[in-house]
Amino acid sequence: FVVHEVDLNGNIARLESLESPQESEAKVEPAVEPAVDTKSNADTAGETTRKRKLSESADLPTHDAVADGVNGMEKPLNIDWNSHRENLSKLIGETPAKEVVLFLEQNEHDKANNETKDDNVKKFYTLPMISDKKIRRSIHLLIKSPKFSLMARADNQDGRIRIWHKRFEAYMPVDTFGRGGDNNRNNPKKNDNGGKRGGGAKRAPWPRDRPDFLRFVLYKENIDTSSAAKDVGRMARLNPKRGIGYAGMKDKRGITTQFCSAYRIEKEQLLAVNAVHNANAESAAGGGNTSGKGSSIITLGNFAYSSDEVKLGTLTGNRFDIVLRNIDVGEDADRIQQILENSGHGLKKYGFVNYFGMQRFGKFHDTHEVGIAIMKGDFEGAVDIIMREKTDESPRIAAARQQWAKRFES
Repeated sequence: FVVHEVDLNGNIARLESLESPQESEAKVEPAVEPAVDTKSNADTAGETTRKRKLSESADLPTHDAVADGVNGMEKPLNIDWNSHRENLSKLIGETPAKEVVLFLEQNEHDKANNETKDDNVKKFYTLPMISDKKIRRSIHLLIKSPKFSLMARADNQDGRIRIWHKRFEAYMPVDTFGRGGDNNRNNPKKNDNGGKRGGGAKRAPWPRDRPDFLRFVLYKENIDTSSAAKDVGRMARLNPKRGIGYAGMKDKRGITTQFCSAYRIEKEQLLAVNAVHNANAESAAGGGNTSGKGSSIITLGNFAYSSDEVKLGTLTGNRFDIVLRNIDVGEDADRIQQILENSGHGLKKYGFVNYFGMQRFGKFHDTHEVGIAIMKGDFEGAVDIIMREKTDESPRIAAARQQWAKRFES
């Protein structure tokens, strides 16, 4: 099913805008040509030809990233290069993204064929100068995401980001990814205050003319709201005490959109989530598919600053989109149309019976008894219903309930 949340003002949550950092005041300076490793110099004609053939080939094998055990060769990673290129292009543009992916793909091919790591081989790709600090941060977040980190590393030199293939990690300076302890920006274990204890990293003052909350729409598939909120907070590195606010829970098995808010953050932090999360998925399955390898999908958009925080309960309800498929009306199409029109009129005028599924009665199917006791003012009885012994519980929980029942015995 498809669910759109409706806020207190009657606005329907729909994901309509996916801004990229380039579209939000960011500026990439393409005038500087990408630099290469000084030891590599220019590519030879043979290497260039080999790269071109590799990029044009669609027959390269793909396997899981494990040792093959045959002749000491490794299996190449199961990588969706097109997806990686698309995610990178949102941050650095189409041409540099294509070249970075080609560089990584070539090295994956060389690694799979157990080719020697020659000192003259190109070990990293240097991006064009990027003036926007938020885009640079988003690039580092993307490279540190689970899928990219299987094959890539990133560091900075002279104000420019270099993307290395993982097999050349030993050549990286000691203060970069995982090679200089925790006090480096590329180490995933590094905290926000540079590895030092006590106090966080200093932030620029929040603009006085900007509202405190960044309001946005969360689109999700195959993941519940609570889990999605935790994922967004982790990937965007939000303050765990605040996280993101939302008005109501949406089920895992559905395609849902809802309003959320985050306190005093730049929208580029959340834009990075789109690239990082969806780059991690094996496939963009979603759609509530939990029986197979369906992966969750999280996408954020419709960003706008607001003075109002989205809190639990700040919604009017939900709008459901329902589609009936594969219906054979035969020769009675006119009669069925009349029935549907009459039914719709009846629903509009008289409403409908609100049925409740078993999920509303709790795990032990007794929450309605709790509600009846509360409505009668029997709060002690309501607590006893909640705490009484249940069926099919672990021995530890059963023992705790028995102790509760005997609490007044001496």
